[in-house]
Formats: sequence, structure tokens, C-alpha cells
Amino acid sequence: MHIQANYSLLKHNTFHVNIRSQYYVEINKQSDILTLRTDVKLASLPWRIVGHGSNLLYTQNFNGVTLRCTFNKIRIVKEDNENIWLSVGGGVKWHDLVEYTVNKNWWGLENLALIPGTVGAAPVQNIGAYGAEAQDVITRVQTLNVFDGTHKEFRNAECNFGYRTSIFKQEYINRLMVHRITVRLRKLAHGQANLSYEPLRNALSDYKKEEITPRMMFDQVVSIRKQRIPDPDMQGNAGSFFKNPVVDAEYFQTLLTDYPEIPHHKMLDGTYKIPAAWLIETCDWKGKRYGSAGISEQHALVLVNLGGATGAELAELAQLVQEDVNHKFGIHLEPEVIIL
Repeated sequence: MHIQANYSLLKHNTFHVNIRSQYYVEINKQSDILTLRTDVKLASLPWRIVGHGSNLLYTQNFNGVTLRCTFNKIRIVKEDNENIWLSVGGGVKWHDLVEYTVNKNWWGLENLALIPGTVGAAPVQNIGAYGAEAQDVITRVQTLNVFDGTHKEFRNAECNFGYRTSIFKQEYINRLMVHRITVRLRKLAHGQANLSYEPLRNALSDYKKEEITPRMMFDQVVSIRKQRIPDPDMQGNAGSFFKNPVVDAEYFQTLLTDYPEIPHHKMLDGTYKIPAAWLIETCDWKGKRYGSAGISEQHALVLVNLGGATGAELAELAQLVQEDVNHKFGIHLEPEVIIL
């Protein structure tokens, strides 16, 4: 364990915003936290837990301690004729895990390919894409308390998973570090492709469902994501910046009267989810620039760093988009990205 002072977090956020943390420490095991807490100065400061920074927008320097889990072990903890249970360290890159499982011909993670970030961040955000979410496969989450180093395990039902949220993003934010997760995957002959996302279904329409493999799904997901979302290594971004808003049935009918072409998805509870990208594009923001920040030409839901943008500049752009959507549609867009 190495404590670094006045540390740049430039390589730890996909927006490529150059801010600094007063201290930065990589945590591999429980004893690291106990050691840190014996330092009176460090213990008196606020602590912040980060992964790869793929869902964070830094707007100012942090006068505290930034912690990042680097535990990167993957091991099989259990298996039967149909299933595999993997224990995965929080420091593993999420996409690396997905590719590892696909190479083993295991079902479960293929729809979540190419999502940036770490395994430790996956349950915090309950990452999701193309008809799948992390909560679909996570059975347990093992955490470390950053105040006293104690270990606590959560079963799936205890994680309070919701749309891009969890108990770790709410009650336990910056209190519990995800050290490991356990995922249950299906072996090749006992799983099947999740084709609930229409572009995926269309891309593989020439195949019978039983002919589709995890690798085929993985390749299509990667292809679609590359077409829709800029590579954060080339152009700083955090993927989808806003959540897709949900409105009640009565207000949806009002919207439908004014905008009969509005895309939507009816939820089981009778509410309607509306694509935030459509709202933003209809407000004519797609491809627009605001200083060194902008809205991607590929996807209206993606805010991008066009080169040298500050976090404050990107946050200001997000606020302008929110104001326009609210003015035109009476809908508040809630950021999916955490603004710090």
C-alpha cells in the first residue's frame, strides 16, 4: 500500500478532467484500511471511494483521501451441471470480466460488454444495457467498511437494486467499498441469448435462437456500442449522462397529444419510460458545442470533452440541457453520472 499526495485523478476518470486529490491510496485487502485509520491526519479527512471513474464528473479538487480497490482475483467458487458461480475482485475491469466469461462460453454478462469501469462499481450503479442489468447475475456483494475495515456481505435481495442505483449508492455511499462480488452464470447448453433489445434481435435475425452463442452476442453488443458511443480513450465521456425519465400514464397521454411520435416503453406498473436521448435531440442539442464541452454527434445522451474541458464546464452544459428539456416537455432529467 502506497499513500500518494496531491495526486492527479486524470487517468481515473473517463471524462479526462484533470483534478487532484489531497491523498490517493489503492486498497487490496482489509488490513490496508486498518493501517490507514491509524494515521490521525488521514483519519480526520473525508474519504471517497472510486473505481475507474467512468460514472463520475469531477468539478473541483478533493481535499480528502481517494480510495480505489485493486483486488483483482477471479475464481470459481461453485458449479453444478447448469451453473457457474464466480467470485470476482472489485478491481477487475468490467469488460475484461465479460470477455473472460464469453471465452468460457458462459451466459449472463454478454449484453453488458464494453461498459467501462470496474467490477466494484457494477453493483453500486447497477450497470445495465441492452435488456440486462448487473442485478440479474449478482448473487452476493462483499464489502469493506472504510471506517473500521469490517467485512459485510449482502445477498442480492439486500442490495436494494433499482434503475442505476443500489444501497451502495444511497445509504452506504463512501462508507462501504465493494471488495468482491459473486455472479451466477449459465453454462452454454443451459442458457440462451437475451434478445429483448430490438437492435440486437435484428442484428442476429438470420440465426435461430438456439444457434446463437455468448460470443456472437458479445461481438454484436461491442459493435453496436462502438457505433453509438464514442470511445472514452479518444474522446472523454461517461456514456449515458442522464437516466431515461419515467412519467405517469396521465401525463404521458398529454405528451402524446403534443408529440404523437414520442418513443416510449410501457412499464409493468402502468408508467411510461421515455428515451432521454430523444428528448435532448428534439431540443436540438445533439452535436452542439458549449466551450470545450459538447453533446456527442453519435448519441444525444452522451456529453463529451472536446479537449481541455473542465468538470464545471461539462456540469454547466448538463444544466442547460436539463433546463431546455424541462421547459419544452415538463420533464426533469436526472443525471446518471455522479457530479462531484
